[in-house]
Amino acid sequence: MRRSAALAALAAAALAARPGPAAAYVRSSDDRTGVELSWPLPVVPYDVSSAPWFPSPGCAAGPAGDPALDAVRASFSEWEQGCSSLHLVYGGRIDEIRVGLGGTGENLVVFRKGWCRAVLSPSEPCLSDPDVDCGGIYDCFEDTGGLDRGIVALTSVLYDPDTGRIFDADIEMNGWDGQAGGTNLAAGAGGPPDGWYFTCDKQAGWPQCTRYGEAGCYYIDLRNTVTHEAGHVLGLAHPCEGLSCTPALQPLTMYPQTSPGDVEKRTLAADDVAGVCAIYPAEGGGCGCGSGGAPGALAFLLAAAALRPRRWRGR
Repeated sequence: MRRSAALAALAAAALAARPGPAAAYVRSSDDRTGVELSWPLPVVPYDVSSAPWFPSPGCAAGPAGDPALDAVRASFSEWEQGCSSLHLVYGGRIDEIRVGLGGTGENLVVFRKGWCRAVLSPSEPCLSDPDVDCGGIYDCFEDTGGLDRGIVALTSVLYDPDTGRIFDADIEMNGWDGQAGGTNLAAGAGGPPDGWYFTCDKQAGWPQCTRYGEAGCYYIDLRNTVTHEAGHVLGLAHPCEGLSCTPALQPLTMYPQTSPGDVEKRTLAADDVAGVCAIYPAEGGGCGCGSGGAPGALAFLLAAAALRPRRWRGR
């Protein structure tokens, strides 16, 4: 089974959402054992891929700094709360684009360059080989089904289902492929044609971006997105799915939908804070961490958590 297809299947089959006590936050758990997922220690390193990507002008690195890297680091730092012992350590930029079982074990943030089936030749062998991950070769996002192009970002977690111990977690940002600059980026039912357009700033009076490569506008906020995905890295799931997602849950960082201009997820809501502090409580507050489990007990399961665009009805 190709990796993206496996992720879609395991999102439904390998994960169950378990609510925390008297809170809207939801912890990820294995549906067979019921064990909740967490890192065995509250110190979690992460790296950012050094592979080139196609950022919007406001996210591009320059003499004044790297806004995209700053956004990623700020997103992870947001989860370091006073009631928690959690410490997220940025390791640096590394030359790696592979994730999950095909990677080298680092917790990686990688920017994909468009949809694999849009940027690769139809005759490319990895598109038809279920055992080969096109994304790990070409740094594109595998889109095998109709719903794949609705995914803005994806987090994959490797864990032991008997203990809940997380071994590896990777974030894939499904970015622009750099093609068709200046063309309309309106996302139809099949998603935007050349990947999602991430922006790093939203200033008062700025309009929504309408074309790839456009500057001085906002679209899918990078920091907003990574903050949400970092929650999945730590063992939090969506508080709702589908019709159960009510407006009352929308302010939560872990709310599963987003839209152009959404920056609400940049800052944790009270329930998000309660979740991370329940999993990684401050010293003396007990421990909700998974532990134990020899490496040989590692189950080859991928837990997938996708952030999708919010579609408003009647607006």
